[in-house]
This record gives sequence, C-alpha cells and structure tokens, in this order.
Amino acid sequence: MSTHETDDGMGWAPTWTQAMTDFRGEDDEPPFDDVTVRMTVPASIGGSQVRVELSNRFADGPVRIGRCAIGVGGQFAEVAFDGKPSTEIAAGASRWSDPADLAVSHGGQIVVDVYLPDPTPYASANGFTFDRSLPGDFAGSPEFPLEGVAPAEVDTSREFSATNAGTTPEPDGTGWSLPAGGPFLRTVEVAGAGAKAVVVCLGSSSTAMGWPQYTADLLPTDAKVAVVNRGIAGNRIRLDAPKQTPSWGRAGLSRFDEDVLETRGVTHLVIAYNSNDWGLPGRITPLDGMPTVDQLIDGYRELVERAREKGLTVVLATVTPLGPEVAGEPGREDFRLAVNEWIRTSGHEFVDFDAAIRSQADPSRLEDEYAAPDHTHPNVHGSKRLAQAMAEALARLQL
Repeated sequence: MSTHETDDGMGWAPTWTQAMTDFRGEDDEPPFDDVTVRMTVPASIGGSQVRVELSNRFADGPVRIGRCAIGVGGQFAEVAFDGKPSTEIAAGASRWSDPADLAVSHGGQIVVDVYLPDPTPYASANGFTFDRSLPGDFAGSPEFPLEGVAPAEVDTSREFSATNAGTTPEPDGTGWSLPAGGPFLRTVEVAGAGAKAVVVCLGSSSTAMGWPQYTADLLPTDAKVAVVNRGIAGNRIRLDAPKQTPSWGRAGLSRFDEDVLETRGVTHLVIAYNSNDWGLPGRITPLDGMPTVDQLIDGYRELVERAREKGLTVVLATVTPLGPEVAGEPGREDFRLAVNEWIRTSGHEFVDFDAAIRSQADPSRLEDEYAAPDHTHPNVHGSKRLAQAMAEALARLQL
C-alpha cells in the first residue's frame, strides 16, 4: 500500500512510470549490498516539484532504503520519507518520497539515486538499463563511480533479453531499443503540471522497449499530456507468467487495476500487445496455453470494458509482424491477421502499428529499417516510428 493515496491538493501527475514485475529466481542481476543504484529517466510532462514511488511489490522480505536523491539539470536534492532520510519498505508494499523542490521540464532527464546498504536481491524491477556504483553511498553525488561488472551472457531462450544483459543499442538506431528502468522505481510524479491527459500504455516487450517515451517526446510542451509506460517483456493478456520466468509478469487482465487504474489521473488507455499469447505456446510454453482467436479477442474486450467503466478512452494497437521462424509455423501468422482484422473493424479507436513498420514487400515481416536483430521487436528506428503513429492517433483524439 502506498503512503500517498490522495493528490494532497498539489496537482500531482505521473511523468514517468514502469510496471513492476518479479525477477526472483531469474538471476538476471547480482544482489545489491552497500551500493547505490542510479536510474535516469525522461519526463513526459514538466512540473515545479517531483517525488518518486519506490516499490517492493515482489519480495520475500522488507528492503531498506538507506538514502534517496533526485537530480534534475545537474542539481540534486536528497529526499526524505515522511521526514526521515531512510525507510524500510515491507514486502508487497510501496513508499512515496517527500517532494523535492526541483523544476522538471517536458523531455528533460530525471535522475533517481537509491542507496541500498544491506544485502538486497534484484526482485521488484523492470526496464533495461541502469547504473550501479562501487561500494558506498553515492546518492546525489555528481561523481558516480560505476561498478565494473561485465554484462551477463544473453539467454536466447528468453522472450527478450534480460536487464543490463549485454544487448546494447547501436549508435545508428538499428540495434535494440533499451530504455532506462531498474529496481524499485515504479513512478515519478510532478506537481503543478496541470496535466490535460494521462495516457497509460499497457503491453508487452515492444511497449516496454520505449515507444511511449518517444511518443511523449514528440508532443509539444503545451500539450501537457503525460504518456507513461506499463509494458512488460514477455507479458500476455490472458495468462500470468510461467513459474520458470516470473519476470513476464501477471497477465494484462490480472494487473489491470494496479497498473492502469491506480495510475494517478489516468484518462486514456493504449492496449498494445505483441504476439506472446499465441506465439509462445508450443514453442517456449506448453501448447495447452494456446488460446483461440475468439478467446484472445474476449480478453481484449474485457480490458476495454473495464477501462470504459472507469471513464477511460481506449485505443487498441494492431500487432506487428512475428519473427520469420514464428510466422512460418502453421496458423500463427493467420492468428495475427485475424486479431488485426478485428482491431481494425471492431469500431474501437486504434493505431495501426502493423502498417507503420511492416515490410511493403512482405507484410508478414518487419521492414528491415525498423527491425531489431531478432526481426520480431522494433529497433530504435522502429520504436520511434511507432511513436510517430501513436502521436498521430493522439492528435486525432485532439490531445
């Protein structure tokens, strides 16, 4: 349970979020012990004050936060928790920091430092890149000595490579799109933003890989529209993660209330899933998890109905092409085409991600310009092309 359940009259709005997921037992990162974690994230809207939510949602015990600092434009401010410099977060809970008087600009970078003095497993986390220090408390330090840990070997059996696991973006934009994230940081909020809309993007790996952040960057500052990311690599609409890969997260239907409705001020929902629901069964997960097209569409419909019951405007995203080794299997490409046909003809608002980055020569494949090395996920160029399509969709909604 969060310690800040109300707006407190300051006009708080999310400027950056991630969906927390469970990395226990996956050995993606070594434990923390007397180190500082630094996460640098982009602001989708600006404000006059900033605060952060730290989450211990997936844990076997409490985590102690020795110190926390927030930095904007090279200026750091140590933040307290109910007036105290350190805090302990119980398993399953989260804590909000007290506000810091730092002005945040649309598109600016926010640095969040968390000092972890005790042995702490990498458990509640998301995102792809963050920094960890040499031993010591460096929260708010302009000089941040990086730990020289070699990246882990990439496990190619995963739906997507692990956090900090050796896949680096190419400078020309042709490699992986790997936005910042890290452990415990769930939400960054700003006060005084006067947000006109808060768009929550619910999805799987292609969403987690950053098109929502790129979308926010494309919007004009005076739009005052927050676009925040709740994507999880490997995530599915209908089924929770299998026991061997808990980081794929609870199903979209399972985490909807927590990741969508509990986002402060949410007005719009974008549902943007990959092919995991039907691309994983029989290949990486048991075949008995394979839905019918109608069952998956029912999952979409339930998400739409639950959102509309709370007054949200919903936008559906078409599913982008599968990798050649998946699309070539009988039935899987037909499944994708059937889902996209329903999305385009259902009468719901939609953004055509498929049309945005598919090959014109072979629509069952991604355009080479937009494809990451696995030809299933978008590269940096592809994520930015999806962002452009999303910005155009928001303009049609007069945002």
